[in-house]
Formats: sequence, structure tokens, C-alpha cells
Amino acid sequence: MITIDGSHGEGGGQIIRTSLTLSAITGKAVEITNIRANRPKPGLAMQHLTAVKAVRSICRGKLEGAEEGSRRFVFEPGKIVGGKYDFNIGTAGSVTLVAQTILPILLVADKKSEVRITGGTHVMKSPGYDYFENVFLPAIRLMGAEVESKMLRSGYYPAGGGEIEIKAGPSRLKGRENWPREEQVKAIIRVANLPLSIAMREKKVLLEHDIEDVFIREVQAASPGNAVTLWKGLRGSCAVGEIGKRAEIVAKEAVDALAAENGDVDRRLADQLLVYAVLAEGKTTFKTSQITNHFRTNADIIQRFMERKIECGNDGSVSVI
Repeated sequence: MITIDGSHGEGGGQIIRTSLTLSAITGKAVEITNIRANRPKPGLAMQHLTAVKAVRSICRGKLEGAEEGSRRFVFEPGKIVGGKYDFNIGTAGSVTLVAQTILPILLVADKKSEVRITGGTHVMKSPGYDYFENVFLPAIRLMGAEVESKMLRSGYYPAGGGEIEIKAGPSRLKGRENWPREEQVKAIIRVANLPLSIAMREKKVLLEHDIEDVFIREVQAASPGNAVTLWKGLRGSCAVGEIGKRAEIVAKEAVDALAAENGDVDRRLADQLLVYAVLAEGKTTFKTSQITNHFRTNADIIQRFMERKIECGNDGSVSVI
């Protein structure tokens, strides 16, 4: 059994997600202790607990000690079984983070899978669904992942209630060293249960920064919400509105975050690609704008399960050999 200290490095939920994913795929049992020890609310939040239970369901594993607020649990994986699954976080916890946990497992299942996840689609400190669909999924498809998704309903804090559907089939992942670059910026602005004028103010900011390919989506949701997502190829950014935050600030945050990305992939995608790179046949290389603490922590956890070598350069270059 592999024991993981959940307070290591960045100390967040990514340690849980990566550990679960690779435990299921490698068949190695894992014990995670000190879960999110340095966070304001330590232990498993509902979003993390949903991911834990989702992995257990898909690979018919055994789980001990996993409850909301738990700071330790043990997971013993079983056989991965593809099929139809439905997971409800019960809060506005991120559906995309649950999806990222189970997706690599679904790609090694014995048959196609169809999964629905209910929760928050655009929430703070996580990749929104529009980033997931337009940046993350295209990147892993380039590595051979057979996957598609759609958003059935938007979900925002605090009620959540958003729903996405993922369809994934057995895939043969291959390492990649050449990544396409796109310089035209595209944008999606979402407003739910809020005046359309908010989106128009955000669009004005984007136009002032020469971003003209802008789509506005006005929807109904269980809670009011607003999100701005920008991307150019495999580099993206997203900003989420909140009470008291001016629309112009939300849009400018997204613009500034994208402007800081100058590699093949953005710093968040670099982190997310690591699991796929170590599971793929052959070498993977890419360059990103910054090797974050989040990235280094994720790399440390991966190498507890896999023997692949992960090299990082001071210039943001990454090689998985």
C-alpha cells in the first residue's frame, strides 16, 4: 500500500484526485492522511468525497474512512468496469474536477462509458466547463483520448444543480511532442438569472482588447452566476463573477490571465496533462508559462505510482520520458 501525505507541497484536492486515478489504474492500494491539512476547512469536502466514491464505483473498489470532513481514508481498487454512471455532488462543487478524476480511468475500461455529474459547472478555483470543453478535452484528444462531453445545465454557487455528460471509450494514449498553436482568441460569456447588461459590459472590455470572437450565453440556473472564459488553442483562462465584483473586473481578470500564457499549453493545462503523459506510450514534451507548486506537487504524487521520469526546466519546459 502506498501512503500519501495529503499536506505535501501544495496540499490541496489534486493530491486526492491524482492518487485515486492512479490507484485505480495501477491496482495499487493507497492510504491518504492529513487530507487538506493546511486549508481553512481541512478534510474531504463534498466535491472530493464525490470523486472518491465515483472512483470506487467505477473500479469496484473498497473504501474505508471516507466521509465529509475525513482527514484520512484507505482505498483498495478492484476491476475497472465501464458503463453508465450518475454522480451528484449535492453542492456547487466542481463537476469538472470530478470528471478529471475519473476520465483517465474510463479510458482504460473494457467498454464505452456514459457519465453524468451534477454540481457546479463554473465555480471559483476550478476549471469551468467552457475551459474543460474547449481547452482540456482538445488537448487529451490530441494524445488519443476518445471522449466527448456536453453541458446539460449550468450550475453556480451556492446551489449548484448544473449537469454535464461525458462519453468516453477505451483509448490508446500516445505521447506528443508537437502541439498546435492558435493565436485567435475566442470567448464565451455566461450569465444566469442576471441582467444581460452584465455580459454586454464584459464584452465591451474584451472588444477593447481586440477580442472580437465573443459568444454570450444567457441561461436560467438554480443560483445566479456569471463566468468569462477565453482561449486561444491550448491556452485558456476563466474568471467567475461574484457579489460585489464589477463585470469589468471579471472580464479584465480573464484577459490578464490569458495574456500571461506564452507556452504551448497554459499552466493549468500543463498540470492536467501530466497524468495522461505518464499513461501514454512514448515521450511527451511541452512548454508552459510557469511550473507551479501545484504542478510540482502533482508530479511528486504521480511518481509514487509510476516509474516514468518527469523533467522540468527553468524555462517552463516539461518532458515525460
